[in-house]
Amino acid sequence: MSISVAIANAKGGVGKSLTTMMLADGLALAHSARVLVIDVDPQAGVTKALLGIGAEQELHNRQIGLGAILERFFANRDIQLASHRVIAGDLIELRSREPGLIDIIPSNHVLLGDMPDLEHAARKKRRKDRLDVVLSNALRAELRKIESNYDVVLIDCPAGPGVLGLTGMRLAQHILTPTSLETNAYSTLTDFLKFILDDDLDLASQVRVHPLITQYHATNTTQREMLHHIKQGLYELNAIPRPVPYTTALQNAAAHPGPGAFRSAREKYGNALPDLVALTNTVVQRISSNN
Repeated sequence: MSISVAIANAKGGVGKSLTTMMLADGLALAHSARVLVIDVDPQAGVTKALLGIGAEQELHNRQIGLGAILERFFANRDIQLASHRVIAGDLIELRSREPGLIDIIPSNHVLLGDMPDLEHAARKKRRKDRLDVVLSNALRAELRKIESNYDVVLIDCPAGPGVLGLTGMRLAQHILTPTSLETNAYSTLTDFLKFILDDDLDLASQVRVHPLITQYHATNTTQREMLHHIKQGLYELNAIPRPVPYTTALQNAAAHPGPGAFRSAREKYGNALPDLVALTNTVVQRISSNN
């Protein structure tokens, strides 16, 4: 049985898609894991990072990915999740797909415009049902058919607690909540954690939540002090202790060279490669100890 991890936060721009990409690469590369990434974010950040911008549009034209899945779901047709998997990643070390591999169920930015109409049509048919509950149940049933092919399922969620974000979290056993060390980001995270663990959602008994500090600037005195307090157990965050730094190398890593192009882990991550390995090892240790 695979382990499912949602990467989610109500605030945008905190590094959710970058974190998802790093974990997918790190798990496959350093732990020989078979990874399935599910992109439920209409912004399609991790799809672009793992497949490239051109591939995102081409797959949408072929009716492969989240948009086509939602259309089938809202039309009460079989989702057929397995048929929407695409080989992902641009690391030379993973080209043979043995022993580690990455597959993705892609998203597409066209959904940004389509989602309101899809939701409106669905709510007219399912007035008494929570859409996120019904959708997550349908996706979970499909995941059970293919989960034996994977060790880890990573779910990249959109910002905010909308239908797709809640659906992604309902599919998970663990939720990573990336956050930067800024006052407004911390406040948003605190509110988000309360929301996730609210009894009305029935999530508290199903998932374990792990805040992850991202975009960390070691030269920033305030951020260093906040990180120290977090490591001391203040703020009641129980955050993963190793932060993900903000570096140009990591931003460059997220720029996929295009379909058919490969690069080594060293070429992709440069001097941030140790951060990739450290992040992955720390997350694996945290999740393993909480399973």
